[in-house]
Amino acid sequence: MLIDSHAHLLKEEFGEELEKELEKISKSSVKIVNNIGYNLKSSEEAVRLTARYEFLLAAVGVHPYDIKDFKLNNAIENVYTLARNKKVMAIGEIGLDYFRDISDFREQRKHFKDQILIAKELGLPIIVHSRDAFEDTFNIIKETSYFNGVFHSFDYGIEEAKEVLDRGMFVSFSGMLTFKSKDKLREVAKIVPLDRVLFETDSPYLAPVPKRGKRNTPLYVEYVYRTFAEIRGIKLEELEKIAEENFVRLFNRSKNFINGRHYVQDS
Repeated sequence: MLIDSHAHLLKEEFGEELEKELEKISKSSVKIVNNIGYNLKSSEEAVRLTARYEFLLAAVGVHPYDIKDFKLNNAIENVYTLARNKKVMAIGEIGLDYFRDISDFREQRKHFKDQILIAKELGLPIIVHSRDAFEDTFNIIKETSYFNGVFHSFDYGIEEAKEVLDRGMFVSFSGMLTFKSKDKLREVAKIVPLDRVLFETDSPYLAPVPKRGKRNTPLYVEYVYRTFAEIRGIKLEELEKIAEENFVRLFNRSKNFINGRHYVQDS
């Protein structure tokens, strides 16, 4: 079973081709896609789509570039309400991004912490976006003492990975793992414990080799699995099983929606 732990299958990204893309995925070897919101509008859409497509799960939250949403009335209450849907797996993606000066860094830090506290109250994991901001990102997580989550599309080095892993968090690899320029990331892949790894596309971004330059899709997640399997010298089928077990362990609600011998289907 292939699982894409992080994608954005949303109107903003796929436009009029969204339904066609969803139909293709529904007939593929990708059995679960965690569809991730990044602001209130996309989070609402991600939740709506889970009612129409069995293979879709969702996460809800506000990305650091979209913190303007917190100036809207009842933003926090809306996140709470969406998060109570049974197919919402996590609060995310949330975090810090200092790569571009799009939103105030101080406001990013404040609302990142606010959303971690929502996750903590609801007992949901967090999906962390962190770019050029590892120290501040991890310090805020430590302030909240909430280490239930994953650093998605991990793009730091071994030392940062060890800090994340030592606190019991997960690391998710995207198509960047296949990029020729990402030797440092492949070194991280060599040391990550197999019980703490996930795989994603971050569709429609970061298409893996050999699909660079194309719009990414969960259909391409297999290339990320294959690259990691080659790095670690394990069979693809074994890695798929490991990733499934990790996904269910982190995103506990997903056990009700994955057909498999280890899990009980929601009644």
